[in-house]
Amino acid sequence: MGALLAGIAARSLGGTAMLDWEENLFLGLKALYRGAFVRPEEKRRATVRVTLQAQRQSLLLLAEMLAGRSLSIFETPNPVLCGGDRIFLPAEFSMANTRVANTCFYELKTILAALALREGWHQNGMPLSGLVTRCHDEFPHLGEKLETLRCGLGLDADLWLTLGQLPHGGKAIASAQLAGVPAAPESKSSDSITTEIQGKGQANVEVLPLKDDDGAGADLPMHTFEKVETIEEYSGQSRKSDGEDELQEHEEALRDVNMTKVVRSHERPRSIYRSDIILDGLGLEVGDDKPGAGLAYPEWDYRKPEYRRDWCFLQTEAITDAKPDWPKQTEVKHRSLIRRLQRQFATMVSDWLHLRRQPAGSEFDIDAVVEAEVERRTGHTPTEAIYLDRRRDLHDIAALILMDESYSTDAWMNNRRVLDIITETVFCVGEVLEDYVEKFALASFSSNTRRSCRFNVVKNFQEPWATVAGRLGSLQPRGYTRIGPALRHAQDQLLNERAARKIVILITDGRPCDYDRYEGIYGIKDVKKAIEVGKQNGIQTHAFAVEKQAAECFPQMFTQHHYDILQSPDRLAQTMCKLFAKLLAK
Repeated sequence: MGALLAGIAARSLGGTAMLDWEENLFLGLKALYRGAFVRPEEKRRATVRVTLQAQRQSLLLLAEMLAGRSLSIFETPNPVLCGGDRIFLPAEFSMANTRVANTCFYELKTILAALALREGWHQNGMPLSGLVTRCHDEFPHLGEKLETLRCGLGLDADLWLTLGQLPHGGKAIASAQLAGVPAAPESKSSDSITTEIQGKGQANVEVLPLKDDDGAGADLPMHTFEKVETIEEYSGQSRKSDGEDELQEHEEALRDVNMTKVVRSHERPRSIYRSDIILDGLGLEVGDDKPGAGLAYPEWDYRKPEYRRDWCFLQTEAITDAKPDWPKQTEVKHRSLIRRLQRQFATMVSDWLHLRRQPAGSEFDIDAVVEAEVERRTGHTPTEAIYLDRRRDLHDIAALILMDESYSTDAWMNNRRVLDIITETVFCVGEVLEDYVEKFALASFSSNTRRSCRFNVVKNFQEPWATVAGRLGSLQPRGYTRIGPALRHAQDQLLNERAARKIVILITDGRPCDYDRYEGIYGIKDVKKAIEVGKQNGIQTHAFAVEKQAAECFPQMFTQHHYDILQSPDRLAQTMCKLFAKLLAK
């Protein structure tokens, strides 16, 4: 039957009628083939399948311990061992015939990748099998694990190819998170996006220059019937986009496509195939041939290490567009949440503003008085800390909430767009803070290279909340996520405010990313440096993420207890309010 399917797939079509019956015939035969051969194999694999998610954190800790430095896990089925500071692991593995062997695969690949990064094996030129023999003294049980995996895979499988190849020649690679055929700096309304699917990670992806298409009304290329089953890679030829959303129809084929070439375009895609990729030989640096416009900010280059002076140029804009009906609609939608937060916030502030068990104060702490009397009657020396001390300065705080509005926020989480989660959460928090915090500002940020870093002021420190809330509804995803310049500008704004406590609250779902080499460890180190400098100037930074993959990059940028990664977006508003309550009580 396999030969029959291949023969049908190779035939070209001459007319629409023939397409209909041959396509139906092909799909029918395909269903029979899957029922007879594919599904039994899928069921067998399901019984022994091991997933990365179940052991991701333990594998990352193991890798960092062996390598002696911070690493991250890049989720991809590509047969590559590692690259840069990343270990390449698939989302699931079921090639071996037992769960033990499949678990062993993850452990072995993690160990070998960490050792390869520590020892620089990619520069050695030797095959992986030869390099592993050098590790038996350090890892005496490594041979047993290799044998377990070898037996589980069977005689026909190539053990070393399954574990993955070493990167060749130490070629530098950088990461990027692209939405579909890549993201653009400007956005249409979210209504134009009709479909989004999550694709697999891809390594060593080449960025091609964008060529002109064939002009308006040009015919689409003729496809053979095999396109029912497969999608071909982009090879650089000029083609016309018809603007149609057919992502769901091609979803099965997209799951298997190896995306080795992409283009970056300013055109906004109608449907999004979202995938983490590793860009090979990234050559997208922006030159110095034109002077930058806007406020100049430095950027930290950890490789030297020193600042690139006046490297990023930030353009600020005061948002005046507003949706008048948006605040009322959002208030109705989240009325119960807002009221619950208001009650909880008032209780937390009241509780934290009473400093208990103080040696002096305006009133007695009843609990402390009772305990002191018990100690006295039992023959012990009672404590003198039996008073309550009230803190009355509730408003000596300045906060700037900085919202990511890059294209990464155009993704969906729990059937809600991430940007909508952010704006609606900030609205709920604003409704709570209005009566407690006098100085709080709102801003959003995005970028399109270092020369175009946008900082949009939604609310300045002086504007009343009620007059600006509708502006949140006008925000739309655009551009990339160059966090450093936005953080530095937010810190500058706070330096001009008179307050004992100053804080930047960053809300994002993405990692540092921009068109011109701001991916990976470079962007992470720049953000970390900006936060360190802000702390030296008395400005605290606290970050919130609504994406599970932030668990790998956030600890590298933010210090412990100064970030929250929320698995559920519904917890974001409550966690932010709790943070503000603690700040007020300090």
